[in-house]
Amino acid sequence: MIGINLIPMAMRNNGKGDAGSLTINLPKELLIGVGVGLVLLIVLTHLLLGAVWLTGMGRLSSTKAAWQKVLPDRIKLDAVNKETGDLKKKFNMLADMTTRKSVLWAPKFNAISDALPKGLWIRRMTLDKAGLTIEGGVVSKSQNEINNVGMFIAALKQNDYFMKGFSSLEVNSIQRGKNNSVEVTDFTVMAKSNEIRLK
Repeated sequence: MIGINLIPMAMRNNGKGDAGSLTINLPKELLIGVGVGLVLLIVLTHLLLGAVWLTGMGRLSSTKAAWQKVLPDRIKLDAVNKETGDLKKKFNMLADMTTRKSVLWAPKFNAISDALPKGLWIRRMTLDKAGLTIEGGVVSKSQNEINNVGMFIAALKQNDYFMKGFSSLEVNSIQRGKNNSVEVTDFTVMAKSNEIRLK
């Protein structure tokens, strides 16, 4: 087989290595410079990341300090919010009681006032889901305080408008005592709720 080589003699491969290989001779100074540059780049990257980390830690510490500073105020604010919520519930309950057409409280209170016998007074009235609790006292020269409490309850039971919304009216407690050497009987009456429903 005859081979024809058209490459000039000066450019022909002398047999060392492959004809397609290319040898690049770089100066040592350039290689050293590139190596030093890479090392410096890595060091600078680490320094930058460290600076970012330190900045983040500083911000975190300042945020924690600020949170600790406002924490007491936050606790007070939560307490105020809770108290406001409780007051709102009570206000809604009162609004419900006063605006419902089925229960008009002014006539009921008038009935209580009209049923009071001589020497008997009301100290406190409490309305809740269970009903109306009436606390009071009675004094009598004839020592018939218990009879006066009975008369008061009987008068309220006979008042149809007062009993509307209540299933029963009973004495919860009655107790005799002395107040400045005067015989005073304290009593508690409970009108249990029937139609009155409080939210």
